[in-house]
Amino acid sequence: MTLDEAQIDAQLQVMAERLRTARFARGLRLIDVAGMTGLSEVHLYRLEQGERAPSLRALLALAAALDLSPGDLLTSDSTAPDRSAPHTGRAVWTGTEQTGAGEMIKGAVRVRYDLAHRANPELIEDADDTVGSPEALLGMAFAGCFSMALASDLDAAGYAPLRIETFAEVQTETGPGGMALSDIELRCEATVADIPDAQFQAMAENTKRSCLVSRALAAVPARLDARLVSITEE
Repeated sequence: MTLDEAQIDAQLQVMAERLRTARFARGLRLIDVAGMTGLSEVHLYRLEQGERAPSLRALLALAAALDLSPGDLLTSDSTAPDRSAPHTGRAVWTGTEQTGAGEMIKGAVRVRYDLAHRANPELIEDADDTVGSPEALLGMAFAGCFSMALASDLDAAGYAPLRIETFAEVQTETGPGGMALSDIELRCEATVADIPDAQFQAMAENTKRSCLVSRALAAVPARLDARLVSITEE
């Protein structure tokens, strides 16, 4: 049977997915696989995007490096996790790091950023609402994910979350290796009906450890100050 172009493209996508999955599962970077196989990083990237078909020699080298059989790279894996549609964002930077500026873009939302505001977050507080930093957006994502996950956990436990507000403070430090995230502090105020404070604190702490963004930021220490606000205070 002769494969048509559509079938070939579909097979290349299967192989690309298997390559990415196998590499990620082993904690390997493209440069690591390049060193193990003799293939260039650019070529490996194109293989993982389904843009190129590997030669037989490359297929055998990749299979050996990833501890797979060549057939494993050419068949879909029914046990692989389902992937939802990606969440997208875009950034455009113009000029050098020192003197340039950029925009982080999501739909009609545009957040301007530059080195001065990134290095001195207090300047953001004095700017208009269109100025921010990648770290501020990271904190917003953590706060949003935590709040939504906590509402889900409370509801699953039989409690009614009325309002959850979370503030995230992302701390950076500069050392010999350059700038790095040093820690993140979440400050949460929640109005929840009929829940003992001790149980709320335990659930909030568990959510802080397990929500999606928290797991993605596992290498960054995160602290939580959670306060249960009574309905009469609200």
